Amino acid sequence: MSVIQKIRRVKRTILSCLLLACILVMASASAVSAAPATIPVTLTVEQDVTMPAQSAADDTFTYQLTALDAGIPMPSGSVADTYTFTVSGTGSAAVGPIDFTHAGVYRYEVRQVIAAPKTSYSYDAQVYDVTIYVKNTGTGMASEVIVQNSGGNKVGSLAFENAYSPLASDPSVMVDPPVKKTVTGSPSKDSTFTFKLEAKDAANPMPAGSKDGVKTMTIVGSGQKDFGTWSYTAEGIYSYAISEVNTGEAGYKYDTAVYTITDSVKDVDGQLVVARTVTDGAGKQTSACAFTNEYSSGYKALGGSVSATRTGDDSSMAQYAILALASLLVLLILVVYKKRRKQES
Repeated sequence: MSVIQKIRRVKRTILSCLLLACILVMASASAVSAAPATIPVTLTVEQDVTMPAQSAADDTFTYQLTALDAGIPMPSGSVADTYTFTVSGTGSAAVGPIDFTHAGVYRYEVRQVIAAPKTSYSYDAQVYDVTIYVKNTGTGMASEVIVQNSGGNKVGSLAFENAYSPLASDPSVMVDPPVKKTVTGSPSKDSTFTFKLEAKDAANPMPAGSKDGVKTMTIVGSGQKDFGTWSYTAEGIYSYAISEVNTGEAGYKYDTAVYTITDSVKDVDGQLVVARTVTDGAGKQTSACAFTNEYSSGYKALGGSVSATRTGDDSSMAQYAILALASLLVLLILVVYKKRRKQES
């Protein structure tokens, strides 16, 4: 092969390589331009659950992200343009990523789903409109998320607040210890006796008719009566005392017994339940608050308290009074006698 032919072959080889390189570059550029850019967007839903400090409740709540326009991108796991997720207690949930491949305006709605509401909770009924703006900047994709609440106001987050509050205790099942009043002796007529229910803490729940943590009631003669029931709205230990008020009825010796009511209130599956104990002054449990007043015509009340002065003592006092009067009369006679003697002399 001549030198000229060799040169021509080398040229052809070089040209073929250059042509192949150009084809590869063009194909690569075409593939790059055909592959769309993708920008992921993740939404965060925040949940705050308020509850009493002593409560152990920590329930799970359900939410939904719903597309307001058919066929727009949704998170993985969505069904029929709806994505369902949950949040437990006070916490948050990441919704997404939602992958966008084209510029545009995408609209969604986020709300809490309350399929089987629990009466122990108040639920946040807020509904948020979420608008995601996707733009092509020339160098890539960019997104902007706008959130509006139910009132149409722009807000900075998808926030829900649920409050836990157990159902108040049922007063109809509360053990209501009766006050049993017994009068011994033979009074000529029935007297009225007063009894007092007093809360250890004036802020404690009380029955109707109470004031400042105290309720009084009366029983005429021997009989039985109760103070009434009440309801609790929070867990805790609540104490009360039942006693008789000494109103100073003449002829009676009052019962000084004091009974204590202790209510232990607990949250049982969203319902406050009361466990009550009633104890006497010795700490012994009892089912009733019994008071006995002793009547005797010899008992007299002084200043609201009872004295045990007997009728025999009253006779003695009368005798002393007569003796004193006689002594005074004798003294007066002596004075008159001395005065006359003085005048005669």
